[in-house]
Amino acid sequence: MQSPQGAKLSFDFGFVIPLQAEARPLLDTLKNRKHRDGSRTIYTGLFHNKKVSLIISGCGKIKSASATQYLIDGYPARTYIHYGTAGALSDKLNIGDIVIATQVIEHDVVELFPKKVPPPVHKIFTERLKRQLKGFHGSPLVWGSILSGDEDIITAKRKKELYQQHKGFSVDCESAGFALTCQLNHAQGYVFRGISDHAYEHTSSEYEKNRKVTIDNMVKLFIYLVISHP
Repeated sequence: MQSPQGAKLSFDFGFVIPLQAEARPLLDTLKNRKHRDGSRTIYTGLFHNKKVSLIISGCGKIKSASATQYLIDGYPARTYIHYGTAGALSDKLNIGDIVIATQVIEHDVVELFPKKVPPPVHKIFTERLKRQLKGFHGSPLVWGSILSGDEDIITAKRKKELYQQHKGFSVDCESAGFALTCQLNHAQGYVFRGISDHAYEHTSSEYEKNRKVTIDNMVKLFIYLVISHP
């Protein structure tokens, strides 16, 4: 497989991250970091002696899907990882918890014609990952359903509606695009979301307060993953 620049590349991990602020703690750890400019900026380097590529997608399902496909086509990796912050739908979650998706539900897809059908569900097989993370003792890990759609959830009423309909642990705007693209390419991809807020009226202030510590906790998880399981 060729990169957009024509060089054959192979990586251990490929990261797809929505925002620069969410990517920065990981970028700060990369050794031999390089920028490869085509229509997008790609970061490459060594993360604890593992070759990684990284792309910042921007917000929303379409941007996430597009960035994931770009990385798969040009910078093939053994495993792709999507991570970012998320709002908690379940009252059992606390700030800093990390939700690992076993499936991603596209909650904003509403098909009513010719008949009503449930929203798409993108399964993620995590048995191997569970074994790899068995000895991790950092932030609590929660395995289960994540909701994803192009909608900011910032009221307690809407949060309650989504939880009652789908029983997802958290909600975000990008995971569905990543999960579907990996599925279509038969690529191994995992979704990690750190809880930064409670998806209600105080989301904005909570997010600003908790984003950095939430992402820092997630980077510690990735360090464990790549060091403990080569």
